[in-house]
Amino acid sequence: MNLVWQERFKLRTYDVDFRNSMKISSLFNFMQEAAANSASSLGFGYDQMVSQQLFWVISRAKIEFTSFPTLGEEIIIETWPRTIDKLFAIRDFIIYNQNGGEIARATTSWLMINGTNMRPQRLNGNGITVSTFEEKVAIKALCEKLEATNEMNTETINTVKIGYNDIDINQHVSNVKYVELIFNVYPIERLRDKQITKFEINFLTESKYDDLLTIKRAEEINSDVTTFSFEAYNQNDKQIVMAIVQ
Repeated sequence: MNLVWQERFKLRTYDVDFRNSMKISSLFNFMQEAAANSASSLGFGYDQMVSQQLFWVISRAKIEFTSFPTLGEEIIIETWPRTIDKLFAIRDFIIYNQNGGEIARATTSWLMINGTNMRPQRLNGNGITVSTFEEKVAIKALCEKLEATNEMNTETINTVKIGYNDIDINQHVSNVKYVELIFNVYPIERLRDKQITKFEINFLTESKYDDLLTIKRAEEINSDVTTFSFEAYNQNDKQIVMAIVQ
């Protein structure tokens, strides 16, 4: 059984931004597609899960970038189920440009959710077996729980009402939409002047149709590294997502 899945994606006009650089939200789309196809090939994909009233949700992600491809180029996504960490299924990624040069590495943490009670399930139960390939590692340190930003340092940047286009097949806001919301409030002058080298995100709880999300942002400068922190809250002041961009 080959545990390492490879898939090619071509960057279309809607996958790049005003700099002609791949959007990070587009990369999330590609990674999600590759992960789904990999899982299906190994016996724990959507079709196998839905019959057990189970589904996967991504809980955490960390991506480290070296470069960004442009319009018309292809990228190759390599992904595999790396290991199991308590309730988390760890899936790693290496992303290459069309010439085989490495452009990014990522590690992600997924939860198996029971569709009836919406609670995480222990892995390798319910008739679903998750294979792993622990010898291959993209980023050594697993995703961690992000710490909340000091309220005194944050400012509210945007408020967004969740609509039809924000909802995925599991009837909640897709992880890609959260990434889009974050980069919609990322300072555009930073995108013009600086390449992003790291993006990390925690998906804390679900949002649904008609929810109202408030996006907050903070900036911290340490030595030569500037870190932007983002938090989203719903109309009940419940924290939905946290992210950092460097």
